[in-house]
Amino acid sequence: MLKHSTTTQDLNYINAQQGFTLIELMITVAIASLLLTMAVPSFNTMTKNNRLTSNVNQLVAALNLARSEAITRRATIDVVATDSTNAANEWGQGWSVGVNGGATLRIFEALKGGTTLDSSGGIGTVQYLSNGRASVADVFTLCDDRTGETGRQITILVTGRLSVEQTVCS
Repeated sequence: MLKHSTTTQDLNYINAQQGFTLIELMITVAIASLLLTMAVPSFNTMTKNNRLTSNVNQLVAALNLARSEAITRRATIDVVATDSTNAANEWGQGWSVGVNGGATLRIFEALKGGTTLDSSGGIGTVQYLSNGRASVADVFTLCDDRTGETGRQITILVTGRLSVEQTVCS
């Protein structure tokens, strides 16, 4: 059997305290704050881009739902802005999808985060006829509080088809 002898040097190593010096801690904090100052603006941009995409998807989903229901029910389906009195943001307060003169099928809430949704024609209602065609052709512009090529443009054709592309917001 082997015996292990403990020396004074071994005891000093075992009893030595582990940790960071103040200088090491200050350098770590400085590096972390530098990384955060670079990451936060990118995170804000990503958040706003995701919010725009989500809002576009809500409107496209509502319009596609209306078109699908119009064909399925063989009836006129309306997509109606909740508050169409605001000329610069007719659709920003939300919208609903419903049977023309009948039941509401789905309600979409107001847009969040300072986002505006404006109809270029100033319309407050888009109707889908029983053949899937839209009653009007229009362009919706979705913008947030940024300027430049950060907005989205949703185009509705009279055929009922939709297209989405980036646009410049002012």
